[in-house]
Amino acid sequence: MGEVFGNRNFRRLFFSNLFSGFGQGMTMIGISWHLVESTGSASLLGSAMLISSILTLLIGPYSGTLIDRFSRKAILQVEQLGGSTVLALLTVWGFFGAYHEWMMVLIFLASTFMLHIHEPAQAAFVQEAFDQKHYKSINSLLEMENQSALVLAGAFSGLLLESFGLQAVLLINSLTYLLAFLMLWGMEYAFSTEQQKATAPRISWMVQFHQSWVYINERRGFLIFGVSALMPFLAVMLANLLNPIFVSQALQSDVRIYSLGEVTYSIGAVVAGVLVVLLCRKFGAFPYMVFTYVLMAIALVLTVAMPKAWVFVLLSALLGWCNVSTRLIRQTLYMELVPNRFMGRVISFFRSVGTLMRLLLLALFTVMLDYTGAAAGYLVLAGLLLMAALGIAFSMGKLMRSAADLDKVSSEQEQGGKTKQVQ
Repeated sequence: MGEVFGNRNFRRLFFSNLFSGFGQGMTMIGISWHLVESTGSASLLGSAMLISSILTLLIGPYSGTLIDRFSRKAILQVEQLGGSTVLALLTVWGFFGAYHEWMMVLIFLASTFMLHIHEPAQAAFVQEAFDQKHYKSINSLLEMENQSALVLAGAFSGLLLESFGLQAVLLINSLTYLLAFLMLWGMEYAFSTEQQKATAPRISWMVQFHQSWVYINERRGFLIFGVSALMPFLAVMLANLLNPIFVSQALQSDVRIYSLGEVTYSIGAVVAGVLVVLLCRKFGAFPYMVFTYVLMAIALVLTVAMPKAWVFVLLSALLGWCNVSTRLIRQTLYMELVPNRFMGRVISFFRSVGTLMRLLLLALFTVMLDYTGAAAGYLVLAGLLLMAALGIAFSMGKLMRSAADLDKVSSEQEQGGKTKQVQ
């Protein structure tokens, strides 16, 4: 990892992500808590998540084709500068008047949209800008940075919300987005428009989305693995709906416990980022992945079985560990198996599938939570995690054999081409 961090370009990417992740983390915590506390119900927050899921589902295929056609660095910078501008305007409003509920929903939607663009663009950017031998180290360092930013966000958000109000949180997020933009600005990056036109010709996004489906379908086990690998991320996203409700209603606690849970989640995630390469080497990536799914399901069940503030805080660290471990394994596998020209579309394809799943679960939770409480939601997620663990166990052998077969065919084709040239 020392060699990677010694790279000037990587350091700029690292700190750019650190700044933007810190600000966005505080905003998402602040908005989620504000929507639950101001209404006393899960309905508005659930509806905001539902709307954001519908929008990201609609733009998912198109965003993937954009990422595969245009400069990934430019896409990240547009996201950062746009986020800074929108939040700056809303900050000014907050200092001179009260926030309305529609404004909170707007901020939530904007933050979700930027996150939806950011992750596949960053993955394609890393794959394009750095050597393959460094993928595992880069993914681990970026995940550690991301979770460190969330630790800071959780630590500061509760204090700022109680002492200065939501406008202070939005102001800091606006400034951190601007800093992230400036850090990325100085990064050396050569984007070849001609190369992208050759590998991603100007055809409709529908055709390109179909190409990503064909690519995935040709690789045995890839579809099952990709869908199953989404479940820890979906569990965490849906826990963002459940956690403020559970803390406020079941635990009868304040925003400090909620933000402390975010801190311990991020601490667990940082530790996972440090150790995941070692653990995968020792136990194997797929067996370790299945183990984390089961462990995450157990943590969710214990959260319901032992409704105590300290249990919630401690188990949040376990959730962070499990989610980040599976995400790093998944992302590294994608970078090693998927060609760069398909990366944006393949990731966006699975994100669209994940968004559809999240949409269905959000619709269910939004209807049921006011009647059942957050506990039932945690149990539903635990059951889905166990099903996904079976999917990973079922697909791992097929996926590895498929990758080996494709490598063999590719090698034979290259050898055949060389033979023809000699003749």
